[in-house]
Amino acid sequence: CRTGLSVRHVGERFQHANATITRYFREILFAVSSPSFYNQYVQLPSENDPLPEYLQSGKLKFFSGALGAVDGTHIACSPPASEQDLARNRK
Repeated sequence: CRTGLSVRHVGERFQHANATITRYFREILFAVSSPSFYNQYVQLPSENDPLPEYLQSGKLKFFSGALGAVDGTHIACSPPASEQDLARNRK
């Protein structure tokens, strides 16, 4: 999940069949998205929660020159050079 590798690459790395990798990936996905796990460990901010100080101060040096999603999502994308312009600044 974290590396963005394909099932084939993960299967090769861990020496298991693609079907095995897919089956366990789905089991983990369903486990972490189940109500019992999600409700206990995932806490989304409410509308009334104050912004953290580092966001209010405007001193976001680590975002200088950044291109990307407004909602904070970053999706790793490695298109061929001929298609890189199509993938820039997309959701």
